[in-house]
Amino acid sequence: MIKFFKHFFYPEVITYSYPKPKEAVIGIITDVLSSKVTLLSSMDMKGTFINSNTFAIESISPVYTRGAKYTSVLNCKIFSSGNDMTEIKTVIRQSITFYIIFCATIIFGLSYLYQFLISGSTSFLFWSFVLLLPGPAAAIGLANVANASIRERYDLYIDKALKA
Repeated sequence: MIKFFKHFFYPEVITYSYPKPKEAVIGIITDVLSSKVTLLSSMDMKGTFINSNTFAIESISPVYTRGAKYTSVLNCKIFSSGNDMTEIKTVIRQSITFYIIFCATIIFGLSYLYQFLISGSTSFLFWSFVLLLPGPAAAIGLANVANASIRERYDLYIDKALKA
């Protein structure tokens, strides 16, 4: 369980290496990111270059949530490591929505536990356990799904194009 908390608050950095010059890698990534994304296309991610060595990708979610964003963003930094080798270091930046859900369930769970201590009503105790135990776990689980999804998009589109 501690491992999931660690990955939730401190996402791991994964490094990919490619036997190509940095300019060729940037050109291939630019081609992949400039692909047209439509409703019926097979590509379900979008990405942009932040600067000449850094780009970010995110999956496209068809869910309409009125402003709440449930997708993670994969930030990628391109390094040239000599001998025509290029490394891409990737780290996930999770949506703030997952952190809000995590904190809100803990706050509401503690408030229900406080109400139980004041009134002695077992319904408050029930709701405090419902919010304190599976609430943060659900936020972490949803974040892990979003993280796995964006890593899969990287492997499916960018890594595949760079290895071809």
